[in-house]
Amino acid sequence: MASPAKSRHPVASAAERAARFLGDHTDDVLASLGDGLILLDAEALVVFVSPGAESLTGASAAQAAGRPAAEVFAPQPWLAGLLAGIAPGGTHRLTERGELRAPFGRQFLVRLTLSPLFDAGGGLIGTALLFHDLTAQRPHTETAERRARVSDLAAVAAGLAHEVKNPLGGIKGAGQLLAERFGDDADASRFTALIIREVDRVSGLLEQLLELTRPPHLRPAAVNVHRVLQEVLLLEGVTASDALTVDCRFDPSLPDVWADEDQLRQIFLNLVKNALDAMERAGTLTVTTRIETDFHVRHPDWGRSRQFLSVEIEDTGSGIAPDDLERIFTPFFTTKATGTGLGLAITHRLVTQHGGILHVESETGRGTRFRVSLPVAGTTES
Repeated sequence: MASPAKSRHPVASAAERAARFLGDHTDDVLASLGDGLILLDAEALVVFVSPGAESLTGASAAQAAGRPAAEVFAPQPWLAGLLAGIAPGGTHRLTERGELRAPFGRQFLVRLTLSPLFDAGGGLIGTALLFHDLTAQRPHTETAERRARVSDLAAVAAGLAHEVKNPLGGIKGAGQLLAERFGDDADASRFTALIIREVDRVSGLLEQLLELTRPPHLRPAAVNVHRVLQEVLLLEGVTASDALTVDCRFDPSLPDVWADEDQLRQIFLNLVKNALDAMERAGTLTVTTRIETDFHVRHPDWGRSRQFLSVEIEDTGSGIAPDDLERIFTPFFTTKATGTGLGLAITHRLVTQHGGILHVESETGRGTRFRVSLPVAGTTES
């Protein structure tokens, strides 16, 4: 009978140690959770808000304690709607995705797991709300979806471009011959010049189409992103004036990015030109650089995860309508009277070829912000 007694003693000791640990450190454990956790009592009053939940919801733990959850989270429409739908005494578990609005205009995509809490006797004592931040995953999902759409359209565009290029060459040649033969006729010269000019414009459009289908030929190296941005602003003639304000918020301590310098210059040229066109060169152009602190990305070619640097190009133009926002990287989609709808599609392709992410935020009547996130040169993490 001695043997069973010995086997029970270590189990009891472990249980006692666990109970003492939880008794001494429950608050520390809850506060240290990476995800957001909110605990409600049986009357749906807030009893605990973790630091992570404070950051996600903007609710102060000290001010929320003891108040009705519906009142505390009223500024969060999605969350308030879920809480309002919970029946008193309800015992069902719920998992939903939605957006939370935090201070300073930040938005978080989260997965919420709402679970009832029971005591040892099976009585309902409250509700736990566990938030998992999905914000860092969303750009990658959006990028994959956009890449698939562009790939499908690019395949069609490539075939079309090759079929059209030969007839265009014949039309341009005929126009040049007519210009030589009837060069003394003013009307003939004007019309042949128009033919040649329009053929060249369509040929340029076809080259952009083919750019979407060509395999990448990148020559990546460590590149100083600030030097490239300064060159782009110079090339576009961006200088402060009575009508245009230029605000460069550069962090001089940032490391180099791993990129093809020529392609990087093209990315920023497209985005700066887009911003200037949106404002008609009258407003505020803000260019900001910073290290991404929200996420690292693991890529099969890198072996390890890599830190990212972001460049934000923001304008105070008319903004992009919500219905148009999801389509702006699609080839041929444009809201400009003279646009081709290929500039942003090419920009998106170049960014993704670098292993980067292109994200856009816009508000009608207030402006648009594009954020390019690129891998930092030579930094990896296990």
